Amino acid sequence: MLVASLPQLPGRFDAGRLPISWPALLNRLSMLDHDDRQITRLIGMYFLWDRQPLDRTDDEVIARYRELLHNSSNYLVRHLIRTRTEIRLLISALRRHRTGAGPPTWDLRHTGSEMLASHVCHHWNEPSFGLGFRHRWLETFIRSYDAGEMREAQRVVFNERWHDWTRIAEKYTFTFEAVIVYLVRWEIVDRWTSQNADAGKTRFAKLIEETLGEYANPV
Repeated sequence: MLVASLPQLPGRFDAGRLPISWPALLNRLSMLDHDDRQITRLIGMYFLWDRQPLDRTDDEVIARYRELLHNSSNYLVRHLIRTRTEIRLLISALRRHRTGAGPPTWDLRHTGSEMLASHVCHHWNEPSFGLGFRHRWLETFIRSYDAGEMREAQRVVFNERWHDWTRIAEKYTFTFEAVIVYLVRWEIVDRWTSQNADAGKTRFAKLIEETLGEYANPV
């Protein structure tokens, strides 16, 4: 019933408005049982945390990464957290490289991202850190970043996430996993369209704070 009640998202994250507001979506999620609601709350907390400024230290990002992985056993949620954190760390590494700093000293043991840390360090002075074959979005992102085209750089990141989750969405229909995929794709559309909104528009983070209450404040 929940999946069937969710309106279709636009074909592209930058091609239309959200078909459902966050309060309305949250109301639909109340159909879930307690355990599944806990998982969606974890996703909401992660969205809030990930939307906060990029000036966090890498250690802070990794600490939050470990905490979220520890608190979730759902494969798709862990995939969401891992892919988005790796993207964030790669962007941090790029910024670090452009300031002339040395390779990062990430401690990613027992996270599933150990190879990323090792690879970036060993290929620090190579284009795209030698990761263009694995992270195909990175080369395009770097071109936009170096040209000072930050909005286009953001579009590259969102496009990567969108295609990843659209591919996954095709594997699920009327399952809880379909709900997870819908939420993460909804958030991408909301995050992009929020950039174009008037200054007075209510932001997603504020909605999360209002609806999640004490759980909205990440530790």
